[in-house]
Amino acid sequence: MEKRTIIAEKIHLVRILPSREYFDYQYAIADKELKLNVAQSTKHNSEKKSFKISLSLFLEYEGQKIADYLYDFIFQVENLEEYVLQKDEKPLFSGLLISTLLTIAYSTLRGILHTKLADTALKDFILPVISPNELLKSKINT
Repeated sequence: MEKRTIIAEKIHLVRILPSREYFDYQYAIADKELKLNVAQSTKHNSEKKSFKISLSLFLEYEGQKIADYLYDFIFQVENLEEYVLQKDEKPLFSGLLISTLLTIAYSTLRGILHTKLADTALKDFILPVISPNELLKSKINT
């Protein structure tokens, strides 16, 4: 696989599916240190040139679950074949493509949650910027 650049116009975020949305509206959390856990999983369908990036977000304070969200982001990648190499009869995708899709999905999730939390005790909470390489290390437990 030769080094490729991403052609943004060939990547389409076609669907955002909330799988789990939980927020504890009764818990007062002003000025408290929250523990954040973000994890991901990826799936693909080479025939449909599609990827599903799932992002899980869990917030807690002193063992109390505050928020628990799981979103699926479905992408079409027109030129997917340019980013894949067969390894042991399994596709191996370019790290550049995977990190680009993760970055788009996570940035979109940041905006979604900022809007969802606007009228809550977490109205000033903004998900931190996370490196896609760090996000790749944290897998969703299935």
